[in-house]
Amino acid sequence: MSGLDVFLFLWAASLIFFMKAGFLALEIGQFSHKNSAYHCVLKLVDLVAVFVAYLFVGYGVSYGFETIMPLITGTFDVELGAWWIKMAVFAAAAITIITGGVAERIKILPYFIGALLVAGGLYPLVEHLVWGGGFSSMGINFVDYAGSGAVHLFGGLVGLSAAWALGPRLKKYINGIPQALPGHNVPLAVLGAFILAFGWYGFNIGSASAVGDGLEMVQVAIATTMALTGGILGGALSSRNDPLYTANGMCAGLVAVCSGVALFTPIGALIVGLLAGLQQPFTYRIIEEKLKIDDVCAIGPVHAMSGFIGVICAGIPFLLRDASGVSLIGQIMGAGIITGIALIGGAIIYKGLDLTIGLRVSEEAEKKGCDEGVLQVNAYSKID
Repeated sequence: MSGLDVFLFLWAASLIFFMKAGFLALEIGQFSHKNSAYHCVLKLVDLVAVFVAYLFVGYGVSYGFETIMPLITGTFDVELGAWWIKMAVFAAAAITIITGGVAERIKILPYFIGALLVAGGLYPLVEHLVWGGGFSSMGINFVDYAGSGAVHLFGGLVGLSAAWALGPRLKKYINGIPQALPGHNVPLAVLGAFILAFGWYGFNIGSASAVGDGLEMVQVAIATTMALTGGILGGALSSRNDPLYTANGMCAGLVAVCSGVALFTPIGALIVGLLAGLQQPFTYRIIEEKLKIDDVCAIGPVHAMSGFIGVICAGIPFLLRDASGVSLIGQIMGAGIITGIALIGGAIIYKGLDLTIGLRVSEEAEKKGCDEGVLQVNAYSKID
């Protein structure tokens, strides 16, 4: 690798790492202030789980166990080190999606253990299939440039599996009818969406394997910009300008564009983002009303469904500059396999944790709020 290529990877890793701040703000703004500090702890401990599990096991599952000892002992070369740090923050992004589905009611220890298991085994299995040659060896022509499938479809579905295992928040359903539980800080949530969008340029541009002449990175940057534009428009139209759906629409568009971001025309990226933004309220209602899953921060529509849309659209020729290397059948097959791994694996991990050590905080702590009920702190000063 050239020094410029190494810088690209480190620049991308830095931006992707900062997306953590965006996830935190976006999610905290969408639920009760009584659980804000507690959610900060979840976001911090899953970084520990991801980086430890990915160093000792996960990267080896994805790309070969011969890489493990050089990484652990520090004897790696520049190429292995650069790839590891970039892919480690990709793993962190996939696993942190889970908190959006389980917020306000999961215990810290089982959440940490679940993140270890997902980061050490389940996610690397999908990563191996998508970027480690697994699908190619199976004869499946699957394109996922920056992770609509490997990161977002996977992370969203694992998060929904965890939310299913947990059960809904105490006041979410009354006589089987879902109740609105408004977030406490809409501007914070919208700010989080903007931080995520900023980091997403590293997510997408940094997925290039090398700097080259720069044309590929420029094409990716333009497609990223048009997709977030379409996502905002779709979110605003389908929700009648609801600020959270509109902000989440921007994120949904960015999720959807990842798979084909190096192939989409600017108009194709705009269409893909628009579709992702439009579907949000309809997908959310299905999850909430039909499946009875309490998806606190809408990871179902924003990550799982938008990721699925992006994977499929990457196989639709009229959206692409060059469709010669893609296959719609391959995209469908890949999406199906990722879905199966995420749902089955996620259900086994989180239901297993629920049956063994228990996933959920006490009813008393949930009523009081996890900040006071578990941590004995307050995120915000009380005004007399």
